[in-house]
Amino acid sequence: MKRTASLLLAFLFACSDSGSAKPKDAGGSDATSLIGDAGAKPGECGDETRSVYVVSKENSLYRFDPDTANFTLVGLLNCEAGADPTSMAVDRKGFAWVRYSDQRLFRVSVKDASCKATTFAAGQEGFYQFGMGFSTNKTGGGEMLFLADSNGNGLATLDTATFKVAKVGPFDGEFQNKKAELTGTGDGRLFGFFPDFYPARMAEIDKSTGAVSGAKVLDGVEATAEWAFAFYGGDFFAFHSKDSGGGLPQTETGSIVTRYRPADGSVTKLKQVAFRVVGAGVSTCAPTTSTK
Repeated sequence: MKRTASLLLAFLFACSDSGSAKPKDAGGSDATSLIGDAGAKPGECGDETRSVYVVSKENSLYRFDPDTANFTLVGLLNCEAGADPTSMAVDRKGFAWVRYSDQRLFRVSVKDASCKATTFAAGQEGFYQFGMGFSTNKTGGGEMLFLADSNGNGLATLDTATFKVAKVGPFDGEFQNKKAELTGTGDGRLFGFFPDFYPARMAEIDKSTGAVSGAKVLDGVEATAEWAFAFYGGDFFAFHSKDSGGGLPQTETGSIVTRYRPADGSVTKLKQVAFRVVGAGVSTCAPTTSTK
């Protein structure tokens, strides 16, 4: 879930004016909520689906370890010559859905980074550039891919079987007309990272209306060049970089990794990497509460 500023691209919660608002507990409270694989079907929630993945502007797919903040290279993407990745989401079957700057959408294996083109057509419901995130359906099982438009159209869904977009509704309040990156959870919730604010903000999004609530200011997080967003084990992770001035991206320093922990309200810079993260994804099979 991300995109470059020049392409208009997305992570965490939007915030109230005071910045002190805290989203509802992002994880479940009982033992069954430890892993978000309830109702998993055959072929879903394999070991590879319980990790966080990121894609770089340099066309590399990495596995990210939330406990150590280390990255492991999965492979190089050869999806599209002449275009860059801009956003990503990961499903329960172990596939990353990667949007490129030429508006094409590819399905990528998280095992070996191999790519397959899709028949997705950009521009449906006015959605050309967007952030993405899967969230578990609260009724009927399965999951849904949600889109957050970068040009102010709010929230939509994308059917990954038919590649049809269905608009849900606009973001409201101070988040109206703002772009966002998305991440979902195995307990059926959806969250957005809003880079248009400084500091950036994060909030929960109503999947049926697009309404935004439980906003949080992410102190010190500036995401004016590239950004991405993922949830894992009760924590949220932002991957972000900023412009270095004069409209030029801060390409020489790569992305910063910041963790937001709702349990204690802390916003912590974990590390900085040499590459530029433009998308992040984690399936709804991943833990919804701490694994420690």
